[in-house]
Amino acid sequence: MKTQFFLFCALLDSLSFFSCNSELSDNVNQDRIYTVYELFYNANEDKTYARATFHFSNEAGTRLELAGDSKVVFDGDPLTFNSVLAYYEREYAGFRPQGEFEWTDTEGNLYRNTVEIHPIRFAPGIDTIDRSQAYELFWEEGELKANEIVVLTINGENEGDARIFSTNDVGASSIILDKDKLSQVGQGPGTAFLERSYLPAIREAPSAGGRLTGRQRAENLEVYMK
Repeated sequence: MKTQFFLFCALLDSLSFFSCNSELSDNVNQDRIYTVYELFYNANEDKTYARATFHFSNEAGTRLELAGDSKVVFDGDPLTFNSVLAYYEREYAGFRPQGEFEWTDTEGNLYRNTVEIHPIRFAPGIDTIDRSQAYELFWEEGELKANEIVVLTINGENEGDARIFSTNDVGASSIILDKDKLSQVGQGPGTAFLERSYLPAIREAPSAGGRLTGRQRAENLEVYMK
């Protein structure tokens, strides 16, 4: 179960990078629309993004552009459709720790879902990581709770040497970086990327279901891989 949970979460970001075709939402049964809501804070930019994506049947299904009287808002602010990536988005300056998505379908049904972000940042004093042995990397802003995952990516100087580490252990405040993976990262300057995602059960959705995520990316950390 832990492995399946990690694999699912690791794919969340990658889904939005593919070229997306969409169709109008009034062409499908409204009860078969799968809804995805995400509140994402990037500490490197000091921006928060509220995003909503609508799919036919399930998350792998065709993305939908809302039609007719259907609309989606976040804390009362309308989200704008990105026609390239086929999702709705609004940007906010600074950190918005929580908020409510409201979606009205073409039949007037209203769905409300509140999402919150659980913050994270690197613990101080991390500047060098020894690639020849296992390393325990700590973070700040609290231990993991249920339905949370932390993902760490270390990218070295060499092409294709980025490696991913993760944990969703309840109570964890660190990730153990195993020696085998660390040894595959190039020696020299590198960059560490740290994200924390909270994935509670969606509260209001059509029968097709949906996903709710609160996510923060910590400020990137420059490290030396020795």
